[in-house]
This record gives sequence, C-alpha cells and structure tokens, in this order.
Amino acid sequence: IDTLRRVDRSWAAPGPGMALVEVHVSAIAARDIGIVSSRFLGSKRPELVPLSEGAGRVVAVGSQVANVKVGDRVTAGHFGSWVDGPWTPANYAADIGNEIDGWLADYALLPASALAIIPDNLSYEDAGVISGSGVTAWHALHVVAGVRSGETVLTLGTGGVSTIGLQLAKLAGARVVVTSSSDEKLERMRGLGADLTANYRSNAAWGEQVLKLTGGRGVDVVLENVGRETLDQSMLACANNARIVMIGTGPLPKELPKMPGFYMKNLMMKAISNGSVRMLQDLMRAMSASGTKSVIDKVYPFEQAVEAFEFMRGSNHIGKVAIRHR
Repeated sequence: IDTLRRVDRSWAAPGPGMALVEVHVSAIAARDIGIVSSRFLGSKRPELVPLSEGAGRVVAVGSQVANVKVGDRVTAGHFGSWVDGPWTPANYAADIGNEIDGWLADYALLPASALAIIPDNLSYEDAGVISGSGVTAWHALHVVAGVRSGETVLTLGTGGVSTIGLQLAKLAGARVVVTSSSDEKLERMRGLGADLTANYRSNAAWGEQVLKLTGGRGVDVVLENVGRETLDQSMLACANNARIVMIGTGPLPKELPKMPGFYMKNLMMKAISNGSVRMLQDLMRAMSASGTKSVIDKVYPFEQAVEAFEFMRGSNHIGKVAIRHR
C-alpha cells in the first residue's frame, strides 16, 4: 500500500474495441490488497492502476464498439474478455486492475466487451461495488449451487461476498448463517437479515455449532470465502448433499484439511473465479427489480484512496469500502 502514488498521466483516444469511462466511484476488494502487495498471482508492473470494481459514464468509444455509447452509465466485469460461457484461465490476460489498468483514476480506459449498462434505478455506488464480490456471490448461489427457497446458506465473515451473499440468499427465500469473530459485526449482520450467527473466535468448533443451530440438519450451501483454513469446519456444518463453493484462496493451514463428511455426506465442492459479464448483467437486473441496495461501510474521497486501502486492510468493515471520484 505504501507504493501507491497519485500521478498525472496523459491518455489517448480509445482504440478499436475500447471505451473511455469517466469514473464516478470505485471500490476495494480483498484481492486488491493482495495485488498491491504482490501476493496475488505474483508481482505486477509498478505503473499498474489498481481496482477491478467501479462505475462511471462513457465519454468516448473506439471503433468496433456496439454494446455501449457515449453517455451510458456503466460498470464492468472483472475479466474484459469473459462475456459469457465457461471459465478459462485465458481470461486473466484482460483482468481489470490486475493485468490491465483498473478503476482508480479520473478516467479509465477499458475493454468495451467488459462493460455493462447500469439500470436507471441503481446508483453509481450500488453498481460500482458489485463486479467483484457481488458477481462472485451470484455465480456461487445461482449458477453453481442453484439455491432454492427453504434451503440454508452459510457464509463466512462480514465482507463484500458475505453481505451481498446474505442479500441474494434472502431474496431467493433461503435462511442464512453468518460467522464472524465479532459479536458486534454479527449483530449488524442480523440487522441485514441473517437468521443465525456463530462467533468463530469464541468457539473454534463453529462447524458443530452451526450444525446444532440448524437442528442437526446442517446447511445446504456454503460460500467458502476463506479457503482451506476453514474447510473442515465448513464441511462439519454441511447437510447431506450440500454444495460448497470455493471462493477464498487464503493461506494453507498448519495441518492439511481432513475434509470430514466429504464422502459420507456426498458433498459437492466447486471452485469459481468471479464471473462473466452476463452474470454481472443478471445480478444488476435482480437488484433493480428487487430494490436491493449495496452494503457500503465507508466511502472515501479520491484524494484519500490510500487511507481507504488502509481501512480495508484493517478488516473492520461490513460490506464494501468505496472511493468517490466525483
């Protein structure tokens, strides 16, 4: 974070397939801390503009661009080339804020293929913080797990994936269990609609606690947004035939996961990498139709972007940390 510098840079008119976006808001995801610290897929070029989440207004387009026009309010998917269809690691070549310049700028030059038009009743803030955690939660719940009314969803922590995962699961008619190390945060999550909560700091065996909270049945879907470190407890919390979606890529635990119940319960486990532009569009349509608003803990002015990173690194937030550019 100490390497972040505010600089003046000239820009050229967008070339073929590109669009220039006047940025109104950007957001910091957990992976952005890893990117600026060279802990996410290796070191980056030092002049990289960070942040993969944001929203703004199109001010210029290059040739061969038909999906957006000047004046459109837009956000963008993480991966500039993943419009639809199955995942491929080749998508990383156009990973916004990781391999190509991101949103932390007055103007962002982006692949037009990544852009999605924001519905009229969603603000820049609502749309500008969802292309990372929001799309990931949508992908996990609706594309992979196929969450159904009456099921129980477990999500870990109180960050971006957990908060919008809670909102989307409730919209689908599911019950939601949330874990955290803070009783205060858990109280705030109950205020957002969480049905059951467990403090993993005061109870290291929180998987068994979740099993008891659900009457011994367990949960049907897990948004495993921590990683292998919490996998055993997540599996202990599962019902038979539960679906675990691996989102987090945290450090390896001291002992390898034992994966209790993986065979006995016939659990399904699937890893995902964010989602496509089509999933982003589907998510925004759902938010627009339901009146869902993004949970944003704190908004910093552009001039205080470094302070925003520091606040995010402290992990004291609920939901998203945003930066207002205009």
